[in-house]
Amino acid sequence: MRASLAFLLALAALAPSAAAEVRSVHTIEPRPFGYFLGDMLERTVEIETGPDDEIVQASLPRTGASNYWLELRAIAQSSARQGDGRLHTLKLTYQAFYAPIDPRKQTIPSTEITIRGPNGSETARIPPFTFIMSPLREIFPEKSGETAETFLRPDVAPQPRRSGGLRTGALIAAGLSALFLVLLARDLAWWPFHRRPARPFSRAAREIGHALAKGGADGYRAALLALHRAFDTAAGHRLLAADLDGFLTAHPEHGDTRSLVERFFSASRAVFFGDAQREGETRLPPSELKELAATLARQERAAR
Repeated sequence: MRASLAFLLALAALAPSAAAEVRSVHTIEPRPFGYFLGDMLERTVEIETGPDDEIVQASLPRTGASNYWLELRAIAQSSARQGDGRLHTLKLTYQAFYAPIDPRKQTIPSTEITIRGPNGSETARIPPFTFIMSPLREIFPEKSGETAETFLRPDVAPQPRRSGGLRTGALIAAGLSALFLVLLARDLAWWPFHRRPARPFSRAAREIGHALAKGGADGYRAALLALHRAFDTAAGHRLLAADLDGFLTAHPEHGDTRSLVERFFSASRAVFFGDAQREGETRLPPSELKELAATLARQERAAR
């Protein structure tokens, strides 16, 4: 007999340890009554396990709708050593959307959670929780003399907000914006200031941009003519290459562009008098012609 007992004890010692050790499951429940539509309730679950056991996260209930009237809003988890084991704490926050017509019991169903140990897993069962939900009003309020006008509260009247200051600020901002837009249009010779004779180069810069956008020989010729007309208007007469020194003396603001203006007249002579379109574009490419017009327009605006 003693030999058999010793043999059994030896086998028990050699056997592998348990998969996971769920020692206890304890719940701390909220009050079981007095809940209305939309109320929150929080359950605390304490699971005591072996020291090396842990909760499998995939086995925890997911937040969101559990059924048509219950939603798990949040779940918080913590774990700490306790004596020779480990205490896992879960805080489950639910929200109930059931609208009873009389006091009615509702039950949060039980949940099984997997505990994983060094050698395997075990299941911990969280028990169900039953509580009472109450209606928002009587089933038949008219029997007590109440009507829809008495048991339903009226809507809260909206409070008007003074907007005089905001309106005044908006009008001032709009007026200043309009003023600045007019000043900018005048400075850049936009409509209705684009026909002002005092800004011929600004008008020519726009015309040259449109002409060069068309491309081809005709576009380049039109761009050259537009800049010629601008020089004629600024000088007050037909301006030829031989008159350039006198023009720059009368308009010193354009003195920095002398070399480009000379190249312009040279390219224009090749195009209109030498019938050498390619030679003219080589002397003053379209991009440089457009840049020259923009520079003359800026100098013109700065001088006036």
